[in-house]
Amino acid sequence: MTNYRIIWTLAFACILLTAIAPAASAHRVYAQEQVTEVQIKSWYGGGDPIPNADINIYAIKNGEEELYITDVTDEDGLYYFEPKLGVVEYRVIVSQNGHQKEITFNVAGSEGSSGEEAELPLSASIIAGFGYLAGLTGIGMYFSARKKR
Repeated sequence: MTNYRIIWTLAFACILLTAIAPAASAHRVYAQEQVTEVQIKSWYGGGDPIPNADINIYAIKNGEEELYITDVTDEDGLYYFEPKLGVVEYRVIVSQNGHQKEITFNVAGSEGSSGEEAELPLSASIIAGFGYLAGLTGIGMYFSARKKR
């Protein structure tokens, strides 16, 4: 019985020391995304691109919308534009021969983003890790107690 107490006390002390110890880092690294170009792709239901389609791009800032670009797509149904400084939300209308599609997106990543889920912040990951460890410890203690009966 005392061996288990010593082992659990040492395990708890190791976990506690790991939580208190600061992260070691030789160099701090920073990164920031920068959107320098937006690609608009237009295609029909069967997957064929819409070449030379009319495209209207509206910049939305502070709830106000203004026409930013009027142009046409290339032969592959693609159109590239540089975002307007200070504007992250756009409404795009692509139309050709009575067919039209309208999308609204945010270059900061809300709608129309890649769909990747955001990672947990470091503090939440640490707390979640301790939660997993506590759960595993509880399961181990449960089975240890069952063996003794």
